[in-house]
Amino acid sequence: MDQPITLHGGKLGRSVATALAILLAWAALISLPLKAQENPPQEVSTRNVEPTFKVQAERNLVTVRAVVRNKKGETVDNLRQEDFQVFDRGKKQTILQFNVDKAGLNVGEQNSSKLSPQEPGAAGKTPAFTLPRRFMALYFDDVSTGFSGLVRAREAAMRFLQTSFHPGDRVGVFTSSAQKTLDFTDDLDAVGRALINLAPRPIISKDETCGAITPYEAYLIVTFAQLSQQSPPQTAKKSSTSGNSLLEMARGAKQACSHLAQPPSPEEVLMDARRVQSETEMSSRTVLRGIELLVPLMASLPGQRSIVIVSDGFLTQTLGDEISRISEHALRSQVIINALDARGLYVGEADAETNAYSRSSATPMLNREEALRQSEAMGTLAQDTGGIFVENTNDLQAGFERSVGLPGAAYVLAFSPENLKHDGAYHTLKVTLASAQGFTVQARKGYFAPRKEDDLAAQEKDDLQDAVFSQNEMQAIPTEINIQFVMVDKTEAEIDVLTHVDVNHVHFRKTADRNIDDLTFVTAIFDRDGRFISGQQKVLELRLRDASVQKFLRTGIKVDTVLKAKPGTYLVRTVVRDSESGQISAVNSAVEIPY
Repeated sequence: MDQPITLHGGKLGRSVATALAILLAWAALISLPLKAQENPPQEVSTRNVEPTFKVQAERNLVTVRAVVRNKKGETVDNLRQEDFQVFDRGKKQTILQFNVDKAGLNVGEQNSSKLSPQEPGAAGKTPAFTLPRRFMALYFDDVSTGFSGLVRAREAAMRFLQTSFHPGDRVGVFTSSAQKTLDFTDDLDAVGRALINLAPRPIISKDETCGAITPYEAYLIVTFAQLSQQSPPQTAKKSSTSGNSLLEMARGAKQACSHLAQPPSPEEVLMDARRVQSETEMSSRTVLRGIELLVPLMASLPGQRSIVIVSDGFLTQTLGDEISRISEHALRSQVIINALDARGLYVGEADAETNAYSRSSATPMLNREEALRQSEAMGTLAQDTGGIFVENTNDLQAGFERSVGLPGAAYVLAFSPENLKHDGAYHTLKVTLASAQGFTVQARKGYFAPRKEDDLAAQEKDDLQDAVFSQNEMQAIPTEINIQFVMVDKTEAEIDVLTHVDVNHVHFRKTADRNIDDLTFVTAIFDRDGRFISGQQKVLELRLRDASVQKFLRTGIKVDTVLKAKPGTYLVRTVVRDSESGQISAVNSAVEIPY
């Protein structure tokens, strides 16, 4: 009777404590040699992996997350791909990928029933392992938010957690200044201490001198100057007050404040405006950079993942491409970005702290316009990723309850624009339903084209990493894992993971007398909080004759992986990718190593 073909590999382990370390550890995963048994070396061997997921990378897939609601505001979860239409710059696109994401599906609970005992002789005992069901990252913008806003927001967050925290939830506290942060935990006392430590940490001090130009005024003045210098001169974008008028008003204000005989020259005021705009961009980039770093951390966690941005707002009129990049990464990583405006009720209200000599104080409409512009980035990120933006309300506790919750269902669509130019240009998007059903559709309104061709190898690594860290089970290629462990000493064990693949579902490509395919195996272990502990990647190159294929079809392939871990309860996850079809399988199990 034929026996399964078994392949053995080496060992690799690396502890990680933070999201950055997780990514570094992932980059350290390498292809390891495999020794074939019962097969000639030329049929089963290893090689460096060439870029995979080529079709996806070369097509420049654009991902869109759409939330559909009925007239009652309830999410609709029974739509199909043919119900949707996507338009890029008014041109209808072909939807290449379609998936329904239901927030009610608890990955941890779904998989926990399949977890089996792994210790030899422990038959009938199932490790008590339940993955966290929800990760909430509270991202406080302490760079742009004042003391009063942070106090209101942190008190509301405390009340929300006291009433709405459930077993299986994990909360992390993060800041745009990267100071006084707290990694994900279920310890509410620790979360409370982190919230108490929140304080304003601005990068640029607010200029409250007489006649100072506000950030939004600086943007309008600089934009007007740039348009005026074009040939032929372009008409400045309409606003409540034109850049030219603001420039003249700024000259008059500076003359009055400095008691000058003559107003300063337009060039002098323009220089001040450019300085203010540069400082504003630096501050806003810091806020966006913190969100951009938080997304991959969230992508490496199981269950439902959401970020809540808490901020007074920040200007991003010149940073649209950075916002689009964050949205794209969050969409691919299935991370929902929500936002809560910490200013409370502000629309139509005058800013009590506004410089008495500023043009904003003399122009209430401009003051209101600036307040709205400061919240645009938060609204865009929530809109793009299927999240919720709560603004213009003093009930911040209710705001947290709304923003932390995920929509009951969302639709993830992907398309590939034809003849997409890598010029960084903005593309407007529109998602509609094929037939009018009285539903409303929330989806991203646009994206920026890439400025250069994607690195296919980097794209492959990102996609494979997403598959490993998503922790959803998939069976495109029937795969099973069997786990045992052996204690090396009192503080460390070796976990032996045997992965069996049914070759009947592998897609071989016939070339001459060989059947060609590459299988990538990734095995990783995660702790009870879903943090990556260690992993190993192996690449199996198959160049099989017909007789060997028939044997594999009967027996399958088994690959052995050994990882080290300290005593504890772990999730073990194995991902297998077929290079010819791009199909991925992923299975989970658990192992409990006694102390």
